[in-house]
Amino acid sequence: MSNTLGQRIRQFRLKKGLTQIELAKGLVTPSMVSQIESDRARPSYKVLVAIAARLDVPLEELLKDVNLDLEYISKYKMAKSMVRAQEYQTAIPLLNDLLEISLHRIPKEGLLLELALCHIELGNVQEAEEVLDQLYQLVNNGQNDRLAPVVLLQMGKVAALKSDFPIALFHTNRAWGELQKVEEFEADFHAKVLMQLAVLHEKVGKVAEAAKYYERALLLNQFNGEDRANTYLRLAIMYERQKKYEQAELYATKACVLLEEQANEEQRQAMQHHLIMLERGMSNWELSVQKLLTLVEQIERNGDNTRAGEVYADLGLICLENQELDEAWAYAEKARMRLSDDDSTMGKVYRVLSFVYFQRNDETKGQDHLDCAMRIFEQHSMVAELEEITLHVCRYLSDKGDHRAAFERMERFHQYMMGQLERRGIVL
Repeated sequence: MSNTLGQRIRQFRLKKGLTQIELAKGLVTPSMVSQIESDRARPSYKVLVAIAARLDVPLEELLKDVNLDLEYISKYKMAKSMVRAQEYQTAIPLLNDLLEISLHRIPKEGLLLELALCHIELGNVQEAEEVLDQLYQLVNNGQNDRLAPVVLLQMGKVAALKSDFPIALFHTNRAWGELQKVEEFEADFHAKVLMQLAVLHEKVGKVAEAAKYYERALLLNQFNGEDRANTYLRLAIMYERQKKYEQAELYATKACVLLEEQANEEQRQAMQHHLIMLERGMSNWELSVQKLLTLVEQIERNGDNTRAGEVYADLGLICLENQELDEAWAYAEKARMRLSDDDSTMGKVYRVLSFVYFQRNDETKGQDHLDCAMRIFEQHSMVAELEEITLHVCRYLSDKGDHRAAFERMERFHQYMMGQLERRGIVL
C-alpha cells in the first residue's frame, strides 16, 4: 500500500485519469507536481487542499496511512492550518503524534488546546473532557496564566454539549472571572465568553441575565452584520419574555434591518417567524396568525416539514393563549404530523394539546399529553420550558381548587431539579 504523500497523490491522479500538467494547472508548475509525487518536495497546506479538491478526494482520505515525515514545527503548523480550515478529523492524528514525542519545543498546552478544539467541534465529548483535564492540570501548576480563561471556556462548552447547563455556567463564570485578572486579552475573546454566558443563562430560563450579557457583548463591536443581527433578535426575544415590549420592539427592528440586507431566504423566514411571535404581545393576535399562515405556505412550498411544524406549533400556542381551542388543537395536530417524535418542538405541541384537553374537561388525555410534554422537555434539558409548564399547570389546578395536585406537580419538578444537581455531583 502507498505510504508516502507523493505516492498517494500519484495514485489518485492516475485513478482520476489526469496528467501532471492537468493536475498542476492553476495550482503549481508541472515540475512541482513531479517533485511532490517523487517526494522531493512538500506541498504547503493550501496547495495540498487544492490538490485534494482537484482529485475529488477528501483531505482525510488523501492523508490516510501516510507518513508525512515532516519536521516537528512544520507538522504543528500544518495541524493548526487544518484546525483553522475545519479539517478536524485530519488534524487529530498529527496532534497526537506530536504529543507522543518529547524531543521538540512545541508547548504541550498549545497541542492539547488544538486537540481539544478538534474533539469539541466533532462532538467527541469524552475525548474533549480528557484533553481539557490535562490542560486544567497545567493551569493549576501555574504554567500559563493566560490559559485559564481559555480552558474554562472550553470546559463550559463541553458541559453545554452534554446539556449540563448549570455546570456549563459554573465553568464559564469562572472563565469570565479569570479573564478579569489577565491584562491585554483580545476583545474577541471577551465577546465569546459573554456570548456563552448569555446563551447559557437563556438555556436555564434566566432571561434578564441573558439580556445583560448579550448587550455587554454587543458593546465590544466584535460582530459581523449577520451575527449582530442575530444577537439583536435574541435580545428582542429576551425582552419579550420579560414582557418589556418597548425594548423588544427596538431590538426586533434593528435585527430586521440588518437581516433584510444580508440574510438568505431561509434566514429571512426564520427572522420573520421570530418577529411575528414577538409582535403577538404588542398587536392584534389575529393579525399574527394571518402572517404565520402566509409564512408557513412559503415554507411548505420549499418542502421544509420541520420548519413548517415549528410554525404550526406556534400557531397552536397563539390560539391557545386566546382561548381558540378548536384552532389550537388543529394547528398542534398539523405540527405533530410534520415533526419527528423526539423533536424538541414537540414539547410545545404536547403542551398545547394538553391544555386544550384540560379546558375541555378531558382530564385523561390532558394528563397524557402533559406527561409527553414534560418528557420532551426533560429529554432535551429544557429547564426553563419545564418550569414554565409546571407553573402553568399548578395555576390551572389551583384555580380548580385542586391544591393537592398542584402541590404534587411542584414537588415533582423540585425532585427533577434535585436529581439533575445530584447527577452533576451537586448536593444542596
